[in-house]
Amino acid sequence: MTETIDNAYQDTAYNSQSPRKLVPAPPPKEPGGYFSRVAMGRPLHLPAGAQCREPLAEDGTCIEDDQDFLRGPESHPKAYQNTEDAPHIKAVWPTMFEWAIALRTLRYVAAWFAFAGGGFSSIYIFFAVGYKEALGLFTWGFLPLLSIWLLLKILTWGEPKLKKDTRFYRRTGMVSIYQKGKPRREIPFDEFDPHMTTRTAATGSTGFMLLLVHRYSDLVISHINDYPDEFEVYLEWENLAQFMDISQPLPETLINEPARQFDPVTAEHDKKTGRPKHFWRDMNPKELEARYKAARQAAKDYPWGKTREQALANGWKPSEQRWQKN
Repeated sequence: MTETIDNAYQDTAYNSQSPRKLVPAPPPKEPGGYFSRVAMGRPLHLPAGAQCREPLAEDGTCIEDDQDFLRGPESHPKAYQNTEDAPHIKAVWPTMFEWAIALRTLRYVAAWFAFAGGGFSSIYIFFAVGYKEALGLFTWGFLPLLSIWLLLKILTWGEPKLKKDTRFYRRTGMVSIYQKGKPRREIPFDEFDPHMTTRTAATGSTGFMLLLVHRYSDLVISHINDYPDEFEVYLEWENLAQFMDISQPLPETLINEPARQFDPVTAEHDKKTGRPKHFWRDMNPKELEARYKAARQAAKDYPWGKTREQALANGWKPSEQRWQKN
C-alpha cells in the first residue's frame, strides 16, 4: 500500500517552507586562536531550500557505475521499499575512524599503485629498457600490490556496516550522532548551520570541507570529503538540505531513482511533472555525460548566496539550458 504524505513524515520532519520558531542562538564565543577558527570554519549564509538544484554535478566520478547499477537486478524497487538504509529514508556521513571505511580507502590506494604504478610502469620499462627489468618490476611490484588489492576487495565486499557514522533521517528530520560508550544522540536537522573550512594536504594543496555546527552547543560534524573547489562544498550542503526538506522532492541523482516512488513528496512531484520512471537508467551514456558537464559548469557559475530567482534574473543558466550545446 502506498504511503500518503500525511502519514509518511513525522511532525519533527524539516520543512523549509514552514520552519520552526527556534530559540535564538547564544552569541558566538571569542575565537580561540588558529585551530579554533579552523575547527569552526566560516558560515555559508545560504537562503533556505535548494536554489541551484544541480545535484548531478556531484556524481562525476561514478555516473557510469551508477547507471550500470540502475540497469542491474540490485536496483529493483523491492530492495528499497522497506529498508531503513534506502536512499529516500536515510543519508549517511561516514568517518575514516572505522575499519570498513579505512579498508576501502586502502583498497583504492592499492589499486592505483598496482595498475598505474606497477602495471603501466612495467609496460613502459619493457619497451624503453628491456625484458628483464620489466619482469622484475612486474614480479616484485605489480603482483604484490595486485594481491593486496584483491585481498582488500574481498574483505570489503558488499555494503559496509557502519557504527560511528552520522545519519540523517528525512522522515523524522533528525540527525543521529555516534557517541562512544553512550546511546546515539538525536538532534533536529534545523539546529545545524553549514560552515566551510580549509584543509592543507601534505603536498601543499588546499581543499575545502563542509562542517555542520550545532547552534546550541560545541558540536561540530565534519564531512569525510574535502574538495578542490568551494562550489562543491555548497553543492554537498544543498543536496543534504534538499534531502532533509520534505517541501521538496529528493535530489535528482541516479542513486535516488529507484526509491523516488516510495517518497510521497517526490512521487507526487514526478507525477505532476511527468518525469519518466527510468529517466536516468534509460538515458544514452553520451547524453548523461553531456548533462553532467553542463550541471558541473552551472553549479560552478551559480552565484551562491542568491535565490534561484535572483540568479536567473542576473543571467545565470541552469544545466537544462546548457547541455544540448555541449
